[in-house]
Amino acid sequence: MVLKMNATDFDQQEALKYRPGQRVELKQRPGVVDIIAEYDPMMVPPISLVNDPKPRYPEELILLVKPVMGADWLKPAVRRNLRVAAPSCVLAR
Repeated sequence: MVLKMNATDFDQQEALKYRPGQRVELKQRPGVVDIIAEYDPMMVPPISLVNDPKPRYPEELILLVKPVMGADWLKPAVRRNLRVAAPSCVLAR
């Protein structure tokens, strides 16, 4: 079975991969982390970064994987037994 991939599919896949908010590292400056501000397939280069005025091509970036949530993220929060303090004086009518 042969899958055909057209330019629109490629653009959509790339847009999902390089979505705004994704953390990236520039290959030219290892260790410097930036965030994608915008991906616009009509622009050349298509990726704008938050802290870098120069638009970038996908080949210039390394995508940083977001940390995976551990298995404990779904556990209910532990609540302490709280007692309501009785009023120190009782109002009489």
